[in-house]
Amino acid sequence: MKKKLHIYLIFLVIISVFFLAVGYGMYIVKDIPSVKVLKNLENKPASSVLGANDQLVYLIVPDNRIFVPYSKIPKHVRMAFLAAEDADFFEHGAVEFQSLVRALLKNVIYGKVVQGGSTITQQVIKTLILGPERSMLRKAREAILAYKLEKYLTKKEILNLYLNNIYMGHGVYGVEAASQIYFGKHVWEITMAEATLLAGIVQAPSRNTPKRNPGNARIRQEYVINQMFEKNMISEKTKHALLNERITIREDNGVFTDSYFKDFVFQYVEEKYGKGVFSRKRLQIYATVDPQFQRLAEDAVKKGISQYEQRKGEYTVSYSLEKRKWSDFMKTADRNLKLSRLLPGKTYNVLISERIKDGYSVFIGSEKAILAMEDFPFKPGDVVKAIYNGQDKKKLHRFQPVRTLKVEGALLCMDVGSGYVLAMVGGRDFEKSPYNRAVYAKLQSGSAFKPFIYVTALKKGYDIDSVIPDEPRSYPGGPGGGAWTPRNYDGRYDGQITIRDAVAYSKNAATVSLLQDVGISAVKETVAELGIDAELPHNLSIALGSSNLTLLDLVKGFSAFANGGYRVKPLMIRKIVDGEGNILEENGIEKHRVLPEEIAQKMNILLKGPTEYGTAKGASRIGFAVAGKTGTTSNYYDALFVGYSPHIAAGVWVGFDARTSLGKGESGARVCLPIWMNFMASALRRYPSVDFGAQPEPVATEHPEEGLKIRDESLKGKD
Repeated sequence: MKKKLHIYLIFLVIISVFFLAVGYGMYIVKDIPSVKVLKNLENKPASSVLGANDQLVYLIVPDNRIFVPYSKIPKHVRMAFLAAEDADFFEHGAVEFQSLVRALLKNVIYGKVVQGGSTITQQVIKTLILGPERSMLRKAREAILAYKLEKYLTKKEILNLYLNNIYMGHGVYGVEAASQIYFGKHVWEITMAEATLLAGIVQAPSRNTPKRNPGNARIRQEYVINQMFEKNMISEKTKHALLNERITIREDNGVFTDSYFKDFVFQYVEEKYGKGVFSRKRLQIYATVDPQFQRLAEDAVKKGISQYEQRKGEYTVSYSLEKRKWSDFMKTADRNLKLSRLLPGKTYNVLISERIKDGYSVFIGSEKAILAMEDFPFKPGDVVKAIYNGQDKKKLHRFQPVRTLKVEGALLCMDVGSGYVLAMVGGRDFEKSPYNRAVYAKLQSGSAFKPFIYVTALKKGYDIDSVIPDEPRSYPGGPGGGAWTPRNYDGRYDGQITIRDAVAYSKNAATVSLLQDVGISAVKETVAELGIDAELPHNLSIALGSSNLTLLDLVKGFSAFANGGYRVKPLMIRKIVDGEGNILEENGIEKHRVLPEEIAQKMNILLKGPTEYGTAKGASRIGFAVAGKTGTTSNYYDALFVGYSPHIAAGVWVGFDARTSLGKGESGARVCLPIWMNFMASALRRYPSVDFGAQPEPVATEHPEEGLKIRDESLKGKD
C-alpha cells in the first residue's frame, strides 16, 4: 500500500512539474510580439534644414537615426562591430551559449564588463522589440524571438538592422548618424581606425564617448583592434597602424546639433502643419540661418557670459575625493590628455592638492599645476572646473577657477536688406534651457528704446544738432501718484545739450523732456510703423525703456535705420518642400518704406555717436562702420546692446530669468557690448567695408497687395 502511495505521489509531482512547465511556457509566449515587423522596418523620414546659401545645416529625424543599405556600409565597419560585439555571428545560431561563457571569462580577466554574452540577433530583439528590461522572463522571450528572427531574416539583414539601430551616444542611433556626429562624415567615408572607435562606443555609450571621455574611448578602441587581430580580420602590420593612427573628433554634433534656430524651425513647422508631421513626412526646409554666423553667435554668447561669471560668479566644487581615490582620478585624466593636449581657454577638471601662496597646487592628471586665485574656498580632494591659461616661465601649467551663475544671454542677427535672420541664440545652452529668449522673451529695453523717441523727434522737425534741456525735472505720474524725477546715469546734467550728444551719452533727463514735447502717441505710432507689435504704457517712463519688447523687436526696429528707412519683415523660413516636390509654402522678402531716407541717415549719424565717443565707445574699433545703442534697466536687471552695420543688425541681451540684478556697474556697455563686438568683428569680414548711405540700392518690384518685395544680393558678401 505504501509503495503504491509513493508511486502515486511521484506521479503527481511529475504531472505538476509538467503542467507548471507548460504553463510557464505558455506565459512566456503569451503576447509575444511578431518578428515580421522587422522585415521591412523603415526609420522615420529625415527632413533637411538648408541654410541661407542652400547648404545642409541640420537634419530633423524624430528618432535620430538614418537608415543606410547594407551595401553602403563598408566591410571594415562591419568587421569592427563584429569584432567588438559578436565575432562569430555568421557561424553560430541565434543564441550562442559558448559566447556567454567566453564573455564571462573575459570580464573576469579584465575585472569589469568588456564584452556581453548576447549575440547580435539577441541585441536586435532587445533594441527593436523587447526593450532593455532585465529579467529572466525577458531573456527567455528574447531567445525565442532570436530563433524566430534567424528563420525569417538572413544574417546580413539582421546585421544591417543592428548597425542601423544600435545606440551610439549623444542621442543618436546607427552607424550613419554616429559617423556624422563624431567625424562629420558619411559611414562609407570613415577610415578603419574611425570604425574601431565607433565599435568601441557601443558597450557603454555615455562612458565611452570620445567627446567626453577620450581615455575610455581609446581603451575600447584598442580592445576592438586587438579583437580584429585575434580573429584574423587584420594583419599585425595593420593592427599597429590602426593603434598609431590619430583620429580627429568634431566638437559639435554636425547636422544633428541641437540649436535654438533648429528648434524654432521645428516648432514653427509642427504648429503650422500638425504635431508629429516630421514622423509622417520628409520635408526640405529652406531656412535663413547662416551656419558660420550661428556658430560665431553661440561662441560669442558663451564667451561673454563666462567673462561676466568670472567677475560675479560663485566658486563650485564638482565633487570631492578621498585621498585613496586620487590615483584613479590621475590615471583617467592622463588617459584623456594623451589623446587631447591642454588647450588655452578650454575648461578642465583639476584636483586640489594643497594651498599655496598663489592659490592652490593642483593635479591635472599626474602633473602638478597651479590654480591661481586670491580666495581660498577649496580643500584638498576637491575636484573643480578650471580654465587653462598656458604655462608660466617655470613651465608650470596655470589655471584659473571657473565661477558660475545661472545667468542667461541671447543674440539675434538679421540681414537689414532682406530680413533674413542669420543667427539666433536664445540662451547659453539649448540642452539645459531650450526657451528661446531671442524671440519670445519680453524684455525691458532700457535705453535701447530711446532711438524710437529720437526718430519721432526728427520726423517732427528736430535736427541732430537741435538743443534740448538736460536738467532734473519732476513729472506727475510717479510711484503712488506722486512726482517722478528721471535722473541721468552718471548724475551729471548739462543744462542744454544737442540731440547728438544726448543720444551718445544716453541722457535720461533730456530724453524724457523730448518725449513730453513730441508726444507719447507719436512715439507709439512710430513704433507701430517700424513693425513692432507691443503694448506700450501711455506714460513718460517709456523713454527709459519701461516697456516690454523682444530682442527681435529691437533688431527689427533698428534695421530700418540701417537700410535707409524700410520696415523689413524678419524671415526665418524661405520655403518648405515635401518629399514629392510640392511647395508647401514660400516666403518672399518684404519691405515697406516707413521713414524718409534722410531721416534714416540722420539716425545713423546719431547712433554712430555712442559707438565712437559715447556709452559704447570702442565698438568702432572693430574696423567697420557701425552704429548702436546700449540699454541697462533699473537695478541692472537687464543689459542690452543693439547695433548694426550697413549690412546686418544684431542685438544682445544678458540677464537672469529670475529677474535678479546683474550687479552694480554691469551695464549693457560692460556685459553685452563685448559679446556684440566679438560676433560682429568676425561676421563683418564677409562684407565690403562701406559707410552708411554708400551701399548699392536693392532691386525692387512693387506688389501693392503684399508690400514691397525686394530681391537682395547682399547675403553673398565677400568670401
